[in-house]
Amino acid sequence: MGFRIKRVGHLVLRVKDVERSRRFFEEILGFPVVAQNERGMVFFSTDVTDNHHMLAIMPAKEGAAMPTPDHVGMQHLSFELGSFAELQDAYRLFKEKGVKIEYTTYHGVTKSVYFYDPDGNRFEVYCNVPPEEYRKSVPNPYSRYGGIEDELEGKIPQKQGTVAP
Repeated sequence: MGFRIKRVGHLVLRVKDVERSRRFFEEILGFPVVAQNERGMVFFSTDVTDNHHMLAIMPAKEGAAMPTPDHVGMQHLSFELGSFAELQDAYRLFKEKGVKIEYTTYHGVTKSVYFYDPDGNRFEVYCNVPPEEYRKSVPNPYSRYGGIEDELEGKIPQKQGTVAP
């Protein structure tokens, strides 16, 4: 093979209301706007040195159908966070701002929060769990092992064998 994909570069979403979505991605997820264009697109990146844009939004056509859980296409997009404390901060902010959370879970390789943007697109924020930790608790590190709401809310400490830094 003559080429190798280096990384996922960016995602472009069609949205019903560009300003509403811009506020969501700026205020809830903390994505800085790095550019806009004449077609109404807005471009976001947390590190323009490493990636000129990670996400872009553009206006959908008038009357475009909203995504449904059964439609063919993107199931979700995930964003890696640096620590479990950051995952807790994101979860608390989502709750405070009324972001629709679908579920939380311990996957083995990650601890995750799945949520929706204003147009019904599913996203995930997660923090990695080190292999030496998840190997203590799960047979398949790519599965689901239950909700982590109590850990995210600080009601209980992270469970043994699931500790993310």
